[in-house]
Amino acid sequence: LSLFAGMRSYVIGTDSKVYTKRFISSLDIQYFEFNENKEIGYQLLEYTLLKVTHNYFWLFFITGLIVVYCYLRIIKIYSVTYWLSIFLFLTTGVYTFFFNGLRQGLAMAIFSLATPYLLEKKFFYYLLICFLASLFHTTALFMIPFYFLVNLRFKLIYKIAFTFIGSLFVSSFLISYISTTNEKYEGYAVVSEKAGGLLTLSFYFSLVILIYIISRAYNIKDESFTKIFTFYAVGVTFIIPIAMLGANASGPQRLLSYFTWTLVLLLPIVLKKINNVYIYIISIVVFILYFVLTTTKFSELTPYTLNPIFEVF
Repeated sequence: LSLFAGMRSYVIGTDSKVYTKRFISSLDIQYFEFNENKEIGYQLLEYTLLKVTHNYFWLFFITGLIVVYCYLRIIKIYSVTYWLSIFLFLTTGVYTFFFNGLRQGLAMAIFSLATPYLLEKKFFYYLLICFLASLFHTTALFMIPFYFLVNLRFKLIYKIAFTFIGSLFVSSFLISYISTTNEKYEGYAVVSEKAGGLLTLSFYFSLVILIYIISRAYNIKDESFTKIFTFYAVGVTFIIPIAMLGANASGPQRLLSYFTWTLVLLLPIVLKKINNVYIYIISIVVFILYFVLTTTKFSELTPYTLNPIFEVF
């Protein structure tokens, strides 16, 4: 998976041209300037690589290693059906997200390592990982309040209601704040006319309802499942008012992916509980179709093109 990410051309992904610009132009490292408005973690990574090579394969490959390792480590610990989690890791777009948003993809993958500390109520370590992830994308800091939402002893419906109402009040401020912290985020406040973001949000909200109904019907009482689902549900709910404002789907709505990656853990539990081969088949078909739609219609990930150094193939 890391090689597949590393061997791609810079034309794959909406933001890849920006990330590879200094590599393609063979920037002399002595002219590298650190930008105080850009996350220092990514700048240090880029600076270190440019000191060694100007082949952007290494940028894509090493970031791919980081992303894949972080997610697969958590999947290995918590998944009840490993092969299905890997399938969902690919088809729900968790894996391909960093093909578009490299820095945020890195931040999201690092943040996934906070999962054990979210479940075990170890706030210090959860906070530490959020700060580490924010070195690559500041949006990771917005995950801090969700620790308390997940671990407070209130019914899920109250948490969802509180999150929705709270988001109604803060979403406009959130968009404005993010768009002013970095010139790269100015487009986040632009009203979007594309349906991709809304369709994606609708899909994930439908899964919130579906998983909730099934968990009640099959009496799923597992504490880890309950907490992960709470995190997923309140996260999706939080994004709804942002989408209602018409914000660019490639902007604040990208926060959605901090929460939706947990489906790779939730859905295997639900499907194993149902234990019906036809439901498995339907689910696999649905997510394959979703994968095709997201890679062809809502992003610039197809057709897959090789880095020119591999064109011998």
